Amino acid sequence: MICISISEYSQLDSVLQGEVRMIELRLDLIRRPPSELYSILQQGVKTLVCCREGVYSEKERLNMLKESVALGASYVDIELESSAEFARELMISAEEASCEVIFSHHDFTGTPQKDELIKKLKACYQRGGVLAKIATMVQSSEDVLNLLSLYKHPGRKVILGMGPMGRITRVAAPILGSEFTFASPAEGGETAPGQMSAEQLRIIYHILNGS
Repeated sequence: MICISISEYSQLDSVLQGEVRMIELRLDLIRRPPSELYSILQQGVKTLVCCREGVYSEKERLNMLKESVALGASYVDIELESSAEFARELMISAEEASCEVIFSHHDFTGTPQKDELIKKLKACYQRGGVLAKIATMVQSSEDVLNLLSLYKHPGRKVILGMGPMGRITRVAAPILGSEFTFASPAEGGETAPGQMSAEQLRIIYHILNGS
């Protein structure tokens, strides 16, 4: 499944008019209240909500995510590095609303060695994630192999490489068992380095399926 990552309010209307099954709402980038976003979402479209640090205070982030969960988010993303109290409150809200919890780890500087990646993956589950998401900056073919090797381990997951060399991991993700892969609404709207557009991914999968 392709999850289209929304970073601007103006992207929502055009994305919802097209072929879409799942979207990620980057609340820290959209900067609109969740109620305003969910008022225009269509039934049947899964939503993943996250709010990265840097724009809002921890309390504001927590409240926005809890509101999104209450409004019907399918998944909520909690960073592995989040405080215990932040994670606990959000997980309680998610459980009450039958929203699935993703614990995620991002490394924008590089890709750790395989043993360290495995530790991060296991930590996501240990903290209570139904799904684990690992995204790291890829700088070599070894980084790609180390990331893809995580699919050998049990548990629901999303494993992605960032940067130009990481694009192959984004294509391979659903084929190897990832819950979904992320894409931008269009070229120029990327929310992570190396992210491809939804249309680019659809063309690639169309070719791979031989249809």
